[in-house]
Amino acid sequence: MMNDRIPLKDEDMLRRLRRMRVLVIHPDDTERSMFLAHIKRVGCQVEAIWPAPEALPTYIDVVLFLLNPDRNNRTPAWVTTCDTAARIAIIAFETPEILTELQRMNVHGVLSKPVRIFGILAALTTAVSLATHEARLKQRIKSLDDTLKARRRIEKAVGILSTSRNISEEEAYRRLREKAMTSKVTIASVADAIIASSDI
Repeated sequence: MMNDRIPLKDEDMLRRLRRMRVLVIHPDDTERSMFLAHIKRVGCQVEAIWPAPEALPTYIDVVLFLLNPDRNNRTPAWVTTCDTAARIAIIAFETPEILTELQRMNVHGVLSKPVRIFGILAALTTAVSLATHEARLKQRIKSLDDTLKARRRIEKAVGILSTSRNISEEEAYRRLREKAMTSKVTIASVADAIIASSDI
């Protein structure tokens, strides 16, 4: 007999969705009303606005926005720079201009007009998953970049110590590490202090 219970991982996904704060940027019409009603049924906190704001509220997790083909309407900066919200574009056409704009915006999902209820939940789930993965990748890249910069500063400090104290680079690094341990700070912080004092 089949088990009718929803698997635990699926329940977790639904719980995560219900915690999402969603902003719908769309003219006040029947489609927007459908959006709001359906997203509320899922359990999300949802609000709507039109026209598009110059800045997104900081608490928004997902934004669904109408991509207006009118070139006179400038695209808000947050569409391409926002790292905190999953972005789902709503399009009425698939012209080369629209497709180019979608690529430039690097959105996490697309819904086509006329919008149907079927597909909204899938678009939300996919967009949130992609945005989360993207954020993790960016954080890892930043962490690796910070590590590389710190290593370069440490190498510079080791060179300064080695030259000024007439010791080997191995001994200079050992002293750096000892100083960091006794001071309970990072080696990079000690390196920064040595570099700063040598520049005076």
